[in-house]
Parts: sequence; structure tokens; C-alpha cells
Amino acid sequence: MKRYIIFFLLILFAMPSVSYAAGESQGEQLLRIVIPSPGVLEEKPQEKGEFSFDSYFEPSKVVQGSRPGRWREVTNRLGYKYRNIQGYAAISQWRRFDVNNYTAGIGSYVNFPNSYAHAELGWGWDVTYMHKFQSIVEYGHRIKNGLFWQAGYNFRHYQLNDNYIVYPGLIYYFGDNYVSADYGLSITESRNRAQFGTLKANFAIGKRLSLLMGTAVGERLYDIFELPARKQSGYIIFTGFQCNLCPWLAARVGFSYGTEKPDFIKRGANASLSIRF
Repeated sequence: MKRYIIFFLLILFAMPSVSYAAGESQGEQLLRIVIPSPGVLEEKPQEKGEFSFDSYFEPSKVVQGSRPGRWREVTNRLGYKYRNIQGYAAISQWRRFDVNNYTAGIGSYVNFPNSYAHAELGWGWDVTYMHKFQSIVEYGHRIKNGLFWQAGYNFRHYQLNDNYIVYPGLIYYFGDNYVSADYGLSITESRNRAQFGTLKANFAIGKRLSLLMGTAVGERLYDIFELPARKQSGYIIFTGFQCNLCPWLAARVGFSYGTEKPDFIKRGANASLSIRF
């Protein structure tokens, strides 16, 4: 019965696999960074391989100057975990107003007794506002007990400019919960640099339910109007709940709100489904 349920869910969520969304901003990307679950660094290597499938969907309403419209996204990811390595491949279609862009990426997470590493390579095609190429490198290491430092580097090649983001930060685990904080420095070729910070938290509510929340505050979180960084200050907030329906199935729903000067607002809802088999 479990196999039939998994097969049905895969078909259901893979249908919109060519996703719908707006270009992911640097602020939103840092808020979405996957952080190892509490206790995962102490787990024994998984001797039996396990596949996973994740589908993420986010429709949004935006106001860009005097122009209202819709942005949408769906991203589907297939992963495989064996021992301390978890590899994955993802594909997305982004929609900004009536323009579609497509991206894909491959990467892996590697967990060690007191640290973890993450690397990803990504490509875009039929792109007008998304990246043509992307690389991500991240590393985290235990300082003491539940406190870790982390650092990441993200390079994006666009049609007009290249963008470089460096983001050091801290993660603190306590029980089945964590809080993380990052500082981001973004440099875009031919333009001045921008700075921003993010704060995220995950709180367990019982054995199956978790509360997720986070915020990003600073400059050029969306970079809508291509102005100097000091004239593009804004913030993003998100909140949501994740429910582990059973050992192999989890679902999440959430809401986000973002704004950036001089005149941009984004309101979005999101939902995701994670299956292990």
C-alpha cells in the first residue's frame, strides 16, 4: 500500500514540475538554506540507501512600482542518501508576470561527526532575469556543544552582471530546535556592494509538528529597480508549519511577505511535500 501511495503522490506533484515563479532573491535564498536537523551530526552513517522527493510551490502577488502582477514557483527535487552523503538534483521554472525562466541544479550534503559541507552547481536556460550559471559552497563546524559556525559562498552569472555573495553566521541547536543568524555581503559587478542579515528558527511542537519562522533585513534583497544599494533597503518575513505525517511523508505550509524601497511589495503563500522511499 505504501508504494501505491508514494507513486500517486509523485505523479500528483510532478505534474507542475515545470514550476512557476519569480526570480529568487538573494534574501529569499538565504532564508531557504537547508540546515542539518538537530542531532543529524551525531547519527550513525545510514547503511541502506534511501530516495527522497520534494516538491515546493509558491504563488505570489507583487506590486512593482505602479504595476501589479503575479509571480509563481514550483521546484521539484529528487535526492538519494547513503551513509553520510545526501545527493540531489532539482529543476525549476520561474514565472515573473508573463515571462518564464528555467533553472536546474545538482549538489550534495556531507555530514561529519562535528561538521557538514554542501556544494551545488546550477544552470539556467531561456533566462532573462535568472542566472545562467550558479555555484554554491557552504561549510559548518561545531564550536561547542550545540553551537556551530557556518560560512557560505554563492556565485551567480547573469546576462549582464556577475554577482558574488558571502554569508558567515552561527547556528545554535537546543533539543529538537535551532536558531540561526547570517550576515550577507553581496557584490554585483559594475555596481556597489549591498549588506543584509537573516535570522531563522525552527521550534518543535510535539513529535510531529514544527513551527518555522525567519526574517531578512537589509539592502538589495530583491534588486528590482537597479538603484544604489542604500536606496534599496527592505525586509522579508516568513512563517509556516511542517507536519511529519508519518515516518516517510512530511508536508509544509507557510506565508511570506517582502518589501523593498522605493516601491516593491511581494506577498506569497507556499506549500511543500517531502516523501522518502
